[in-house]
Amino acid sequence: MGRVRRTFMFASAVLFLGSRALAQVPPGMPFDPAKYPNPIETFVRNENFKPATYTEAKKIVGFDPLGLSGKEGKAVAIEIGTPMPPTQKIILPNDEFPTIKVEFTPVFRQAYSLNSGATLTLDAFKFPRVPIPLNEITNVLNSAAFLPGSKTWKPRFGPTLPPERLTVRNTAALLFDDNHEFVLFWRDGEDCYVIKTNASRIDLLRIVDDLL
Repeated sequence: MGRVRRTFMFASAVLFLGSRALAQVPPGMPFDPAKYPNPIETFVRNENFKPATYTEAKKIVGFDPLGLSGKEGKAVAIEIGTPMPPTQKIILPNDEFPTIKVEFTPVFRQAYSLNSGATLTLDAFKFPRVPIPLNEITNVLNSAAFLPGSKTWKPRFGPTLPPERLTVRNTAALLFDDNHEFVLFWRDGEDCYVIKTNASRIDLLRIVDDLL
């Protein structure tokens, strides 16, 4: 009975998500604000971020991430967040892939002080290695991410309200709003980006378009 019910819930989520373009959500643990930096990066804990130079961070993540224009503010810190451990077991509400081992990579964090007085962090990381066929990965991961919580399932985004779906930099994105800060997630190929800021929505979307 449990198998039938779980499959039905999964199929319903696929049908719902398939009606709109949606950013591919990386797998991760259920979001806990006390442990993780945001609803997307639930594979690295807050205490795993350590100071680094730009050169060190770039070498560790293996690519040169986008950065903020100097006209918007100034960089105040660079950190590297290392997943501990890098390979983690993720549970999914899927009969074919109930449990997967995912290989996560470090997060390159750039912290900024904006000219408006607000703060902003720009995190960048490679999409993790996931043992799911390419033709199935989007439906499997996004269905798991948006499945509501129940007695047997802890929601991927934890206590956070479901994100808004929008387009930034000509790609699908997710915007979380807890009435205090915005968290914006999008992908550029295999490169993933997460912005967290207390700037206004208008400023956030302008800044994203101006990233270099």
